[in-house]
Amino acid sequence: MQETALCALVYLAKGKKVDDFKAFLITVMNRRYNDMLRKRYRHPVIRLGDDFDIIDDEDVFESVFASEEAETVRREIAYLKNIYREVIVLHYMEGKSIPEIASALAIPEGTVKTRLSAGRARVKKGMEKMKNYEMQSFKPITLWLSHSGNNGVNGEPFSLINGDLIAQNLLWLAYRKPAGASELARGIGIPMAYIEPILKKLYDGELMRKIGDKYYTDFIISTLEDKEKYIPAQKALVREKFEVFWGAIDAGLSRVRGKEWYLRGTEGQRNALEMYFAFNCLDYGIYDTFCKIYEATQIFPERPNGGRWNAFGTVLFEDFDYKKHMELMMHQYSGERCGWRDDYLGLGNVVLRIYGAEGFPNYLYNKPHPDFKIKGDFDTVLTELLYIIEKGIDPKEVALDTEVLKAIPHFVKCKILRMEEGKPRVDIPVICLAEWRELKHILESTREIMQKDLLDPLREYYKDKKQEIPPHIESVPLQKQYLNSGGAFLFATIREAIKRGKLYDGDYDNDDPCVHQAPPPMVLIIDK
Repeated sequence: MQETALCALVYLAKGKKVDDFKAFLITVMNRRYNDMLRKRYRHPVIRLGDDFDIIDDEDVFESVFASEEAETVRREIAYLKNIYREVIVLHYMEGKSIPEIASALAIPEGTVKTRLSAGRARVKKGMEKMKNYEMQSFKPITLWLSHSGNNGVNGEPFSLINGDLIAQNLLWLAYRKPAGASELARGIGIPMAYIEPILKKLYDGELMRKIGDKYYTDFIISTLEDKEKYIPAQKALVREKFEVFWGAIDAGLSRVRGKEWYLRGTEGQRNALEMYFAFNCLDYGIYDTFCKIYEATQIFPERPNGGRWNAFGTVLFEDFDYKKHMELMMHQYSGERCGWRDDYLGLGNVVLRIYGAEGFPNYLYNKPHPDFKIKGDFDTVLTELLYIIEKGIDPKEVALDTEVLKAIPHFVKCKILRMEEGKPRVDIPVICLAEWRELKHILESTREIMQKDLLDPLREYYKDKKQEIPPHIESVPLQKQYLNSGGAFLFATIREAIKRGKLYDGDYDNDDPCVHQAPPPMVLIIDK
């Protein structure tokens, strides 16, 4: 009763009028009693200052900023959408009049009043709900992003979230169901002013879409459990039907081994060429078989900044434990990509075709050391380096990033280069454009045979192995929903071939894996 009387006296001392004093006192008393209960049961005590929560009045709202509850109210303002937040801040915090705000924002005075009223109502509602932070506010997830297709000129989609933990957590929060900007901001406990530009970046970059005023993540996200679920089944099928997976590749390799451009290579170059051949046949062969089974074509939409890609991600709820997920790591690889330069140095075109063989416990060729930084795309710079080494050009005579020269010892460890008489030499296969066309023809004919061999076994295998996605996401290609059910076939087959003496592994598993490297699946193509 003392608390109630004190509140009423303070309210009247400020010149406020109360039409129904009994109702006012009863309401205040109820509020104070509820506060007492919250305190007793250790729930948050929230007061709105001069009972702003009772009367939605502009003067009452203004008085809140001078009260002990100002910090709590400012927190709620921080979660308002910008159209409400800006007028609230201008009017109540910066003291601008309604005509001044209307002039500054180029909107009618009536609109200012409407937004002020709506903003106050949202603050009130937020105070009643109190805090509703998601787990990401105190235990953020990490999102690994991958894609198939071509990057944008600024490295999209990777550049949209790399190193941005807030962006990664917003994408995960908006994956399960569409959510408004305020809901997302509250979910990770960060004010809207910081969230809005990140949401705009993700929306403009097409990692997010909108339904009305709600955002949702527009690509498939898998857990580690999703990725590991079908690895045992894939390994078992490869062991059972190894000849079906490898028979056409074995015949294709026999044709390659009789070609002059194979025979002239060093042992390292021949091993790398065979590894590239196996990767290429399995990567495209299994993919093409899947597409034929489901009559599915993966469309790569045109994206901002020249990109054409489909993204997919993996969510990590805790720090990644390599030992715990070793089986998963042993089957990881990245699809074929290219580094290229047209008419480089006026001497001709050059292309480096690469598979990322992360499943081998090798040195990663594109990570010489933590502080390694170069200008431009790494694969393109590596292509330039290999070209000038192959042609015997002095690096000092061309505009090559000198930082990449420091990585030469690392490329030697990766078996991309070798040292002869104190000088680096290219140790991956180097062929001309005509020879590449010949190799490409053998690859294509091999994959055609593979597709016929694999059609029935894979049709049976893929049944009931699709990863379900939230119903509001409609743009995920079918191939991405089956990605985890077939992603381990390549390395399962490669390892089985190594085990049976069909493919050379570089003795990487017989000694220190950082000494004995598996041959890199790479080919350098020069057209002149």
